[in-house]
Amino acid sequence: MENLVAIVPAAGAGKRLGLGINKAFVKLNGAPLLVHCLAMLEKTQMVRQAIVVLASDEVEEGGKLLAAYQKNYFPNLPFKIAQGGRERQDSVANALAAVPKDAEYIAVHDGARPFAGQEVFARTLAMAKKYGAAIAAVPVKNTIKVVDANGLVVDTPVRAALKAVQTPQIFRADLLRSAYAFLQAHPAAVTDDASVVELLGHKVAVAEGRYENIKVTTPEDLVLAEYFLKQEEAKYGK
Repeated sequence: MENLVAIVPAAGAGKRLGLGINKAFVKLNGAPLLVHCLAMLEKTQMVRQAIVVLASDEVEEGGKLLAAYQKNYFPNLPFKIAQGGRERQDSVANALAAVPKDAEYIAVHDGARPFAGQEVFARTLAMAKKYGAAIAAVPVKNTIKVVDANGLVVDTPVRAALKAVQTPQIFRADLLRSAYAFLQAHPAAVTDDASVVELLGHKVAVAEGRYENIKVTTPEDLVLAEYFLKQEEAKYGK
C-alpha cells in the first residue's frame, strides 16, 4: 500500500455558516464535523496519518477535542495538529512541514468534506500515481456565465468542459513540496493546491468525484450533511 498522508485544512472561521464558531467543530449527530471527516479518512483504509490544520487559538483545545473522540470514531488513524496561517496556502505550507519525510503521496482534503469516501480516494490516488497530481471533480450541472463588473454577461463557457472541483487533491509528495517551495519564492494568489502545482507547469489529472462530497459552508449544507450522515450510518454503522 502507498504511503499516503492527508493534510486536513480546518482553520477557517466558517462565517458563512453563521454559528459564530469554526464550522469544523459544529456537531452533526453527536460529533463535530471534523471528527466525521477523520472517521471517513480512516474508513478509506488508505490514509496512514492525518495532519489537521487548526487556527492558532484552537490548536490546544482542538487537539484535546479530537483526542477525546478518536477512540470511538477513528481509532486507527494517527493525527498531528499543525497551526494555520493567514491564507489557506499558508496553512497547507505549515502542514507540509509536519508530513513525514518518507511519505510517498500527500492528499489535501477539506475538513468540512466528510463524505468523499473510499471510492473517490481510490480513483484520485490512481490518477495521482499515473500523473503525479490529481483532483476529484464532478461535471457542472448548471450553465455558467462570465460576468463583468457591470453585471453584463461577457462569455458562456461550454458546459461539457467545466468541472466543479472538490477534494481530495492528491499529489506525489516531492511534487507538492517543490510546488510550495516555488510558491514561496514566487508569491501568487491561489484557491486550491492543484493551482500551486499548476504554477510549476505540471499537468493535473481529474478523477471522478461524487455530488454527495459537499463542503459544508452554509446552513443549508448542514441540513444536507445531516441527511447524508444518517444514510451512511444506516448503511455502514458509525
